[in-house]
Amino acid sequence: MSLAHTLREGCVQLERLYAELIRAYVPENPQYEVRRIVEDLHNKREIVYVMGLLSEGENEAALILALADAMLAQTPESEVSHLVDEAWYYLRTSIDPLWQLDDGTPSAGAALTYLREVLEARRDALALLPPRALPPDDPGRNARRLRALREADTRPV
Repeated sequence: MSLAHTLREGCVQLERLYAELIRAYVPENPQYEVRRIVEDLHNKREIVYVMGLLSEGENEAALILALADAMLAQTPESEVSHLVDEAWYYLRTSIDPLWQLDDGTPSAGAALTYLREVLEARRDALALLPPRALPPDDPGRNARRLRALREADTRPV
């Protein structure tokens, strides 16, 4: 399997997992269209990172691998081994205090598999937690607050 194919498949799987993690993390609320909004998000990875579901090194590795994928998609003859090296570095330093002793060759496939397995485990762990729900809104209180803010705002439209 080519590096381009490995990156393409791995990045597609990660995008799917990012959406699943966001859905699993965000509390159910019938007033909001969470499912549609999540599908339309452009930077799901960043949101998963902000939610604390990706470490900094995992986030950097995923970002760099996605960049390599985009480069190969645009220009198939691009040289991206330096990006795979960098992604491997970020991933290894975030999970292994002995990373400097690793003299093995960086692997995009191994990095993507690791990220996929970690994200699947975190998604599955979220599913075991009790459902979260936002407290119900008080429409009357909210309407009064909005009116008060409007009346206090003396700036022109």
